[in-house]
Amino acid sequence: MDERRESERVGDAAPSRRGVLRGAALAVAGLVTGPTVTGKRGTADEVPASVPPPATEPPARPFQGLLEAEGHAYHNWGRSRETRPAVYVEPISVADVQAVVGDAARFPGPVSVVGGMMSVTETIGNDGGTIVSMRKLDAIHGLERDGAGRQVVRVEAGCRLKKLHLWLQARNLEIPFQAEIGDATVGSVAAGDTKDSSLGGAGYFSAGVVALTYVDETGAIRTLDEPTDPGALAAFKCSYGLSGIIVECLVEVRPSILCRSRFGVVRKDSPEALAATIRERQAGCDAFWATVWLDKLAALCDERFQAGPGAVTPAASQPVFDALRIQRRLTIQHGLSAKDLPRPTPPPAEIVYSRADCVNEYWRPETTESRLDFQYYEHDLPQLERVIVESHAFTIRFQEAHGFLPNGWILYFVRRGEQAKKPFGLYSGGPGTSFSFDPVFSDPLDPLWQRFAKDYNAVAIHALGGRPSPIQTQWLTPDDLTIPKQLARPRFTTPYYAQFLG
Repeated sequence: MDERRESERVGDAAPSRRGVLRGAALAVAGLVTGPTVTGKRGTADEVPASVPPPATEPPARPFQGLLEAEGHAYHNWGRSRETRPAVYVEPISVADVQAVVGDAARFPGPVSVVGGMMSVTETIGNDGGTIVSMRKLDAIHGLERDGAGRQVVRVEAGCRLKKLHLWLQARNLEIPFQAEIGDATVGSVAAGDTKDSSLGGAGYFSAGVVALTYVDETGAIRTLDEPTDPGALAAFKCSYGLSGIIVECLVEVRPSILCRSRFGVVRKDSPEALAATIRERQAGCDAFWATVWLDKLAALCDERFQAGPGAVTPAASQPVFDALRIQRRLTIQHGLSAKDLPRPTPPPAEIVYSRADCVNEYWRPETTESRLDFQYYEHDLPQLERVIVESHAFTIRFQEAHGFLPNGWILYFVRRGEQAKKPFGLYSGGPGTSFSFDPVFSDPLDPLWQRFAKDYNAVAIHALGGRPSPIQTQWLTPDDLTIPKQLARPRFTTPYYAQFLG
């Protein structure tokens, strides 16, 4: 089926879906002070002010999804964080989400949303509140054109990234953001922090979100899109879910392109030389990713190049590519630990493949298993040598004092866009390139790893000026991070996030 017919076919079916969402709204508005009465969008470049509740309480809406109020404990993926909400729900409709937000008696606040629970921090913490899992709202409604004429996919917030990639791949389409971990959900990454050394696009998912529909703190449905609400949409995408519960997104897509990776191990005799070699290789390719071992002054480099159109890994690359993919998945699953893993085979010198095939899903580990845990810091590209040199010095000092090393460091390079489209938080420095330098370990409960992470925060954030993430950087204090308070609504703000508002 050609692209025009596919778009027309999906577009013919889409109005009924959009009608359900938008017809339920009191007003389809931008992020403005108070609701509009005409149904027109607002144009304010700020997040919505809190809307006062009606004078009389409306009748309770029915909730038809899964509801659990037995005081059970819930854990993040790495089983390092636990919370006991008063109520845990899995909505099966947008009306269910509205029912939860609009009824504080049945669903005590704060109301927080979870996707794949992949975060390593306390972001899932909501003892005594209500946790909303969006995993059952995961439909992909189809392709269409947005108000600016761009081809987009309409997808519900609970859709996992791997599912979205497979759906697009079958239509010879993709999004630039193709990180290895595919368990994250669209809603969580649309308003959260992500990173990927992407080919020909921004290295964070939210850059491709051109419109979204959400439930506000009153339970009303609102829609923001880039052509008419650019500032408001940009601010919402920086909110970590504190401005409202995303139920649906429009994500820009493009024709699929293949990737050619050139692999190589570099070893140097100084951190300065290691940084210079990494910088040289990064400048000579379309995208770059590396695993670094600071104590050995070594790195496994993945230099990536666009390799022409294509959605599926070529047959000539099989089965070498699949062995490489599985090995990488197991290595990430186990936090770069060699424990209980087969002896790794060296990667090929070069290979052509579909990056969508490298997006994997991971099993939920037991506490007895080695499993991924990490820290995250964003730095500007000119700081690369200083970050590697000073991180190396810190790591060697810590090893000498405590006999501990992380299993390695993951290095991503991320393209930034204009600041108006990313006004707060990570990647808000305007056009340029950032890199993240993430120490990785395989036991989140190890006390020496926790001490290493806490001590390294002082180096990475305060000495080196790195930006942390509340969902990817552990052991943060209010002095480490500020989230603009205008992004947050009390109904959605947990104590964990409240400490960072300013």
